[in-house]
Amino acid sequence: MSSRLGIEVKPVASSAEATQEVAIICTATTANEPVVHGENLSAGTHVNAIGANHMKKRELDAGTVEKCSKIFVDSIEQSRQEAGDLVLGFAGNGKRWDTIRELSSLVAGICPGRTEESEITLFKSNGIAAWDLAAAVCTYRLALEQKLGRPLLLWESS
Repeated sequence: MSSRLGIEVKPVASSAEATQEVAIICTATTANEPVVHGENLSAGTHVNAIGANHMKKRELDAGTVEKCSKIFVDSIEQSRQEAGDLVLGFAGNGKRWDTIRELSSLVAGICPGRTEESEITLFKSNGIAAWDLAAAVCTYRLALEQKLGRPLLLWESS
């Protein structure tokens, strides 16, 4: 994979080894139990957690969530219902929900992101179908304009 991707890729024996001394961690699993543990995170790490989108599933343990000084989500309302990483990670500390911000507020400059290099930050995404559809529509329009791709027959009319 190193030659294929043009970057160093090395196998590791555990998620603990994979998450130590790295700047960015991306998870995209269907895990029921955490695969990222707070004791393995280094100062300044950013975590993108996009899997385990069910209230009882989680990729991140409570220690990881606790270490994150800034947490951003697609939708706070949706996260309260589907983000097991946060729902389970905030158990017993409901006030922590008050510190969560939506990614759109960061992008719009309404709230700050990382203010110190040592902060550990998290983007917990559950995905929003409407955003996926909007991206697909834009991609489709661009493909038509640039005469790329080929038409697919999705259904036949009778």
